[in-house]
Amino acid sequence: MDVTIDNFEQILPEIKQKIEECSFCSIDCELTGITQYKNLNSFDTPRIRYEKIKNNDTNFLILQFGLCLFKYNVDDKSYETNAYNCYLFPRSVNCKYTRDMSFSCLNSSLEFLIDQNFDFNKVFKKGISFVSKDQEEIMRHKLELDMEEKSVPKSTLYPSKKEELHKQIDTLMAEIDEFVQNENETRKEIKFTEFVLRIFIEKNIRQKYQKRLKYENKFLENKERLMIVTKVDSQDIKTDLEDFEKEIGFSKLIWFLSQSQKLIIGHNMMTDIMQILRQFFTSPLPENFEDFKSMTHSLFPKILDTKYMASLPPLKELILNTTLGDMDKILSKDPFPSVKIENDLYSVNDEKLHEAGYDAYLTGCCFARMMHYLETIKGSRSTIEEFYINKLYLMKSFDTTYIDLKNFQEEPKRDNVFYVEFPPSWETQDLYDLFSPYGPIFIGWINEKSAFVALQNTDNVKKAAGQLVGVSGREYKVYFYSTFINQKNKSSFGEKKENGTKLIDKRKRNKVEPNQGAEVAIDESSEIKKVKKEENGIVKNEKPFEENTDW
Repeated sequence: MDVTIDNFEQILPEIKQKIEECSFCSIDCELTGITQYKNLNSFDTPRIRYEKIKNNDTNFLILQFGLCLFKYNVDDKSYETNAYNCYLFPRSVNCKYTRDMSFSCLNSSLEFLIDQNFDFNKVFKKGISFVSKDQEEIMRHKLELDMEEKSVPKSTLYPSKKEELHKQIDTLMAEIDEFVQNENETRKEIKFTEFVLRIFIEKNIRQKYQKRLKYENKFLENKERLMIVTKVDSQDIKTDLEDFEKEIGFSKLIWFLSQSQKLIIGHNMMTDIMQILRQFFTSPLPENFEDFKSMTHSLFPKILDTKYMASLPPLKELILNTTLGDMDKILSKDPFPSVKIENDLYSVNDEKLHEAGYDAYLTGCCFARMMHYLETIKGSRSTIEEFYINKLYLMKSFDTTYIDLKNFQEEPKRDNVFYVEFPPSWETQDLYDLFSPYGPIFIGWINEKSAFVALQNTDNVKKAAGQLVGVSGREYKVYFYSTFINQKNKSSFGEKKENGTKLIDKRKRNKVEPNQGAEVAIDESSEIKKVKKEENGIVKNEKPFEENTDW
């Protein structure tokens, strides 16, 4: 079902009820942009990956939120599902409380959505408003103060320099009071020749009766004005609180989903979870990685990522492609059991990939099939869920495939990894040639003049270190990975001591940062080709990394 501003308030109670009744929820988000793979590195630690996505995705928006609710029927061993395809957009016109919002987008992301027949007109015209939780608390406090102030009786307003009008104002306001009390009257007419008198009657009506009365002015002959005052039906009166609740919009559903503590399924959901937290709870996201994990786990205590699930044995050997559409096709065949899944809106044959509601439905279907398969070979469902739960899959990672939201993770030691600096002219083959005596390698490009190199044969680490690390007089420099990390941590610590502001030597003020303007190639396999970005005017910083604090 498509959910827009036209039907959201009416359908919200139904969605809440179905959340309470469901066995698990699956979600998916379509955004205005995502962190590009070229900005990621296969040797990113979970902390560094979080920081990269956090800093790159600050102003992207969720335009479409997919929610599918799966309820298991024990009697016929089937799932009843309800899918909701929700369009979101921050609203400001005719809104009293929500602020105007700027946001970012990537042209590549929008072009991709266009190719998928995404309905941008529906987003912009019918998208449901939202606010973050921290904004809502500030706005609600202000609203309560305003309502408290309005509840205090106020004295009649008079013009300061026209005391002769005071009596006329009192007389007219008394007539209006009598009109309000008379249940048989619905309309009152007042003629004005004095402009100031009319203005102060309007002010006093607004102050005293707020939404209970409305008025309009018409021109008469001889420069007179006719004010027509009418009563507003009590059923049509929206209180400030009702207006406020409407502007909160879709956030009410997300907060309810959080409070339900239901099992939430997603596919490759790291970016989705971070954007949900930013858009509906707090912005900016926590600086500290452990704080992010703690906040995520407290708001969504049961998260399961199907891409992480499919990346581990025994499923890994059976699911050779973990993109959502391909994974669904694999799971529809032997040896995976057939699972009866009923849905009025979608079927697995629809091929509506990248519509958030359909992707949420497909994600839930994949989870159900994998779980039923694992139950046939491993037994207890709760034990299986516990094994996979609260771990977010990390794309393009050399040795750390997930973020553990519940438990502390040691950063990988990577004793077989080296950090290498070299001239910008170097290509992948130069690194292969340098490390060829030590067996197969895996390369993670950082920029055009540095990379991480991992030896697949750990027995050769000592030999490579003895022949390459600390050797001077060559056009390249090789360091232990641990040396690189220690130096980087020292640099970060120095920045924090200066209250987060980096000290810049006056002599270097106009120089370009060493990594600026360079792109990082993502490691699709060990046969990596470096991607270069030619930019004229870049000042090359030739300092070795241990002397360079400009991280």
